Amino acid sequence: MNKPNAIGIGAQKCASSWIHAMLRAHPQAHVAPEKELDFFSYYFDRGYRWYESFFDGAAAAVRFENSPSYFHDPRAPERVHGYDPAMKIVLLLRDPVERAYSNHLHEVIKGHIPPDLSFEDGLENNPSYLEQSRYGTHLGRWLQVFPRDQVLVLLAEHIGKDPAQAARQLYRFLGIDADFTTGLLSERRNESDRARWPWLRHLLRAQGDRMRAMGWEEHLMRIKKLPPFRQVLASNRIDVRAQVPPMRPRTRQRLVDELADEMQVTARLLGRDPVEWPSWPGSPS
Repeated sequence: MNKPNAIGIGAQKCASSWIHAMLRAHPQAHVAPEKELDFFSYYFDRGYRWYESFFDGAAAAVRFENSPSYFHDPRAPERVHGYDPAMKIVLLLRDPVERAYSNHLHEVIKGHIPPDLSFEDGLENNPSYLEQSRYGTHLGRWLQVFPRDQVLVLLAEHIGKDPAQAARQLYRFLGIDADFTTGLLSERRNESDRARWPWLRHLLRAQGDRMRAMGWEEHLMRIKKLPPFRQVLASNRIDVRAQVPPMRPRTRQRLVDELADEMQVTARLLGRDPVEWPSWPGSPS
C-alpha cells in the first residue's frame, strides 16, 4: 500500500489552494482527491486504513494531502510523527494580521456570517481568527517534533510575486522534477471572491480538471484566455472585499501589538526577518 509521504499543514488562508494545484498538476505527484482530509486533527479516530484509502493505487513519488487544521491543532505534530517520522512538511505563512482579516472574509464566503458584519465584531465572535495567527507558538510545536530540514516554509507574499520560483522550491524540496512547469502558474487565485452561481464554478472547475487529467492543459489555458470565456468567469465573481467593511486602523495596530512577540519567535525559527509582512516592524510596506 502506498502511504502519504508529504503533507501541507496550513496555515489557513495562506495560499494552500496554490500548493494543492501545483502538486496536482505535477506528473510525479499524487494529491488526495479531497482537498482537506483533516485526519491528524479532527478524524484521527477513523484510523490509518481510512486515511490511506485516499492513496490506494497511487504510484507517484510524492503522495500528498493538505489540511490547514494541522498547523494550529496541538495534537497534530505528535500524531504525524507517530505515523511517519520521515514525513515531509510544507507550511505556508502570510502576514498574520492580513491572515486574520482574510479568515473573516472566508467565513463570509462560506455563509457562516453576514457580509455586513464588521471584522471587529468577527474578532469578538470568533477567537480562532487571532489564535490561528500565532505562528511562533504553532511552528515551534512542529519544530519540536520534526527537524528543520523536513519542514519547508513558504511565504504567500513570495508566491504572489514569483510563483514559478516558489513552485521550483516546492518541487525541489519534495525531490521531484523542479523544472516542470504548468499553465496554472499564470492563474490568479482570488481568495476573497465568491461565486454568483456556485454550480457554474463547480462545473467549470470539474471540466478543467478533466482536461488536465487528459493532458490538455495547454488547450485549457487558451480557452480560458478567450474573451467570451473570460467574461463568463468575471460575471460569476463577487468581490467580498467590496462588501465587507475594511479593518479599522486602530484594530490593525492592536493586532500588530498583540502578535509582535509571536512574529519575533517566528522570525527566529525561520532564521530571518519576514520583512515582506506589512505588520513586521520596519517593513518597507
